[in-house]
Amino acid sequence: MSRSLPQDWTNGTLHSLNVVRDLGGQGKIVHTSLSVVRVKPSARSRKTQNLKWRFLPAKNDDPRPFAGRTKRGQGKRLYIEGSCGTPDPWEAAKVAISASQEKWQHLHKELEQQQAEQDLALSVYWERWFARAEQESRNQRNRWLADKQNLWKGANGLGLQPWATNKSVERISSNDFLEFFLIVRKHCEATGNSGAEARRKYEILIRHLFKEARADFPALTRPDFPAVRRQVKSKRLSVTTEEGM
Repeated sequence: MSRSLPQDWTNGTLHSLNVVRDLGGQGKIVHTSLSVVRVKPSARSRKTQNLKWRFLPAKNDDPRPFAGRTKRGQGKRLYIEGSCGTPDPWEAAKVAISASQEKWQHLHKELEQQQAEQDLALSVYWERWFARAEQESRNQRNRWLADKQNLWKGANGLGLQPWATNKSVERISSNDFLEFFLIVRKHCEATGNSGAEARRKYEILIRHLFKEARADFPALTRPDFPAVRRQVKSKRLSVTTEEGM
């Protein structure tokens, strides 16, 4: 590598160096944007002289959720980055090349695992179950189908929950259900009802989908739904009852 650094870097006005263009990096470069940068001190991180590496792949090549965008795809794209562990730009360039490649491979491995999980997610069994339900005759068919679609695609639908779309049905846990029903309850309470009927409908649909999944996983068991706590009040006493669902 050339041992001459840009004057702007030396005098402190330049805060990033491209690994290839400025530091002569060679080998398997993960992306042309790979750079080493000075760490800006902040209230949330201690001041350090060590440099960090970063790069930003093309959106179509980015294996991260939402191509690295924050706010579920509505915010700005973030760099893929890491610490070089050294303040020396030349050593940092070597670390950047190897560490970024390792991180890139790790992200792609995670993506492959995620795609494999998505192929076995509850959403797969929703599609299968609903396609069959559409072919069946029943009273008030259109209203019934619309109700089921709302349970899946509505504002608090199951289809918006990561555990229902990105996680294998075998790995869904009681805690996933607990967090979901807390969301449902808060939404219902905000609109002036207890949410008991909404919860009942969601539970019925989940049972149907787990039953559908047993065609692929005969030994599959559905995690328990969280207990429901109800306040039963009278003039003379207040009793808390717990129902296991």
